[in-house]
Amino acid sequence: MKKVSIVLVAMMLGYASFAQDANKLLTGYNGIKDALVNGNSQAASEAVTVLQQAVQAEAAFTQKPELLDALDKMAKASGIEKQRAALNDVSTIFWKLVKASDKINQPVYYQYCPMKKTYWVSTEKEIKNPYYGSSMLTCGKVVETKQ
Repeated sequence: MKKVSIVLVAMMLGYASFAQDANKLLTGYNGIKDALVNGNSQAASEAVTVLQQAVQAEAAFTQKPELLDALDKMAKASGIEKQRAALNDVSTIFWKLVKASDKINQPVYYQYCPMKKTYWVSTEKEIKNPYYGSSMLTCGKVVETKQ
């Protein structure tokens, strides 16, 4: 019983420390999304590496292994189209993380592209589609908001 209590306390402390840095992870995610909106594959690769390192540095949280796996796949994607294809998995996992955090200090929007049937997370309500970039920049809609 004592071991179970220690594990539960450790998990709760891990969640608390994650909650403190959720905004930092959100900033990292936005770096990826913005690079894809701008069609910059190199900047997207660099942003993926930054977010991977930030997630690895975090204490344990529920989505950590799944998020690291999705980021690893994105890091291995070569070229803007493969990076864009990998963004959906990162985004759906990341949205779960955002929804679970009570320490986000700004509104966050879960957005959807009906053409690709994919999602992304944004701190801006205005649609800037990372799956199409400039060719269909405003394609999409907000489907959920975390205040």
